[in-house]
Amino acid sequence: MNNQKPWILVITELYPNLNILFLGAFVQNQLKALEKYYNIAVIVPVSFKTKIEKSVVKDGDISIHYLKCHLSTFLLNAEKFVFNRRYDEKSRKKSFLRMEIVSKAKKLHSRYHFSLVHGHEVYIGDEAAVVGRTLNIPSLVTIHNLYEYHVSCFGPDAMKQVVNNLNLADKLIAVSKMTACSYKEQGIEKEIQVIPNGIGNSKIKPIPEQWKRITENKTVILAVGFFAHIKRIEQVLYAAIELKKRQGNSFVILILGAGSLENFYRDIIRNARLEDQIYIVGQIPPPEIMAYFTASDFLVHPCVLESFSMVCLEAMAAGKPFICTKNIGITEYITNGKEAFIIPADNLASLTEKMDILLQNRKLRERMGQAAQETSLKFGWNDLAPEILRVYDRLINNHG
Repeated sequence: MNNQKPWILVITELYPNLNILFLGAFVQNQLKALEKYYNIAVIVPVSFKTKIEKSVVKDGDISIHYLKCHLSTFLLNAEKFVFNRRYDEKSRKKSFLRMEIVSKAKKLHSRYHFSLVHGHEVYIGDEAAVVGRTLNIPSLVTIHNLYEYHVSCFGPDAMKQVVNNLNLADKLIAVSKMTACSYKEQGIEKEIQVIPNGIGNSKIKPIPEQWKRITENKTVILAVGFFAHIKRIEQVLYAAIELKKRQGNSFVILILGAGSLENFYRDIIRNARLEDQIYIVGQIPPPEIMAYFTASDFLVHPCVLESFSMVCLEAMAAGKPFICTKNIGITEYITNGKEAFIIPADNLASLTEKMDILLQNRKLRERMGQAAQETSLKFGWNDLAPEILRVYDRLINNHG
């Protein structure tokens, strides 16, 4: 380990674990891009039910400290909180988490003497502002999702704490203008800088032989995401029922992910007798997921509320076009009809039409895929990491 580099502290729940292999892979990739310049300690609060091999894990110059606490991993369980949870319970839990995070940060600071604390995502990451004040070091928070989504997960009481914390932070970053605007409307007083998520270079392995056989001589459609209602993966299934009538057995759909709606999806597939065309693959570890994008012909992502969309960026990096709704942040960086088709949210007819167009036109897929890959080059960490480093330098140099 290079002890000549200064130390920074990162606070986030978004970090891969044995329960959710792809959770927060974009945060992990960002830290890997920054470890050339800093030693990094990461505090990752997890539920007592979360499977972890060790409480402290070393990854090069990154030290991950899993903090066991009474916290359900929100990205997988958020849907259950939307309509049937007590908001004040989430607010109280956040207050207890703050004490645990600050206590852990103090212990680590006595050892590493951090120059800066960077929080990723709210409910957990926004506590970086409190840690910064406690340790007398500059604080930065990156907001990864929209206020509307966060309030549906955590409730208005907890989100009041979030907004208060964000106003205490020395610097705020959002992954899209859409995300920044959603928080500015809630009383954030300071400027929010927009820096999108990035994508790293990874060695692409072939997909397993099982899926090679299934996809051979077929047009392959990919859908990726948590199995939650907000993702609207069921609309891909409903569109497939109609496309089966038009295109027959010429296509297959691979669905990557996990979540509470899996049985619902399987019922739709079984009732439509599409078991030989639609397959639920399950969770795929981040190092392996690009193989599925490479093996596909296009991505379908009808999500109705998303601040950015890493899966769309991954499709672009693989040279594949995609279909998405206008409600996601990555639409700020692309042109409708060039890299992707951008459709209205919850419009099954439009989704089906665009899927049909891409299924029928290989040359169009290739042309859009090439444009998508060219656009994806703007999101490499060689370009994005320096932006974050400049933020770090300004915060550290101006902190008094």
